[in-house]
Amino acid sequence: MFRGHRLQRGLVGILFACSATLVVSCGSDGRSPTADETTNAPEAAGSSARAVASDGSDVVLVDLGVAGEVATWTAVNDPVMGGMSTSRITFDDGGGLVFSGDISLENNGGFASARSSQDPDIGRRAMGAKSIRVHALGDGKTYLLKVGTEGQPWSYIQRFTTEAAVQRTYELPIESFQPVGMRLDPAPNAPQTLDPSRISQVSVYILDKQQGPFELTISAIDATA
Repeated sequence: MFRGHRLQRGLVGILFACSATLVVSCGSDGRSPTADETTNAPEAAGSSARAVASDGSDVVLVDLGVAGEVATWTAVNDPVMGGMSTSRITFDDGGGLVFSGDISLENNGGFASARSSQDPDIGRRAMGAKSIRVHALGDGKTYLLKVGTEGQPWSYIQRFTTEAAVQRTYELPIESFQPVGMRLDPAPNAPQTLDPSRISQVSVYILDKQQGPFELTISAIDATA
């Protein structure tokens, strides 16, 4: 009897130890942007994104595991404001979009972005989503995900702060996206809550006066209900 109880306690201990080990695991050269691009995105008190472990229930919004999809993205930087930032988009041989470059604050510059092509199927796939997930290998800098609808003067943004040289999945809750205008300034007249079913484009920005080189490798952008 004593040996049976000890064996039972041992099995419970093993199960507890196993559960405790579940931890977070998580192309083109830059061109001149249109005149609506600035670095006026509202500052956040702190990123609402959190690193999470994927549970396999995600719906892929943009397939960045194939070179053909990555080739449809474009880099848009700050030279329209007289800035001197540079960026490029390349395909990682292991799968993923590499967004890299150098942010300069000279001449009132200071941003770079990578943008997908317009695709209304993104919204159809995102219908009913509770969050958008960015699977990325970061460099310790903070990036901004922007999602928008073609033909609308507003978009929605949310920041996520990466961990250098660590692959993570950053979960961005739908309710935490902020509406912004064409100049990334607050848009009080826009619907205050993002409707994920209307998303037709996703973009990734680096701004916030983060001067110097940067590199972000995004392996996937998906949604989870």
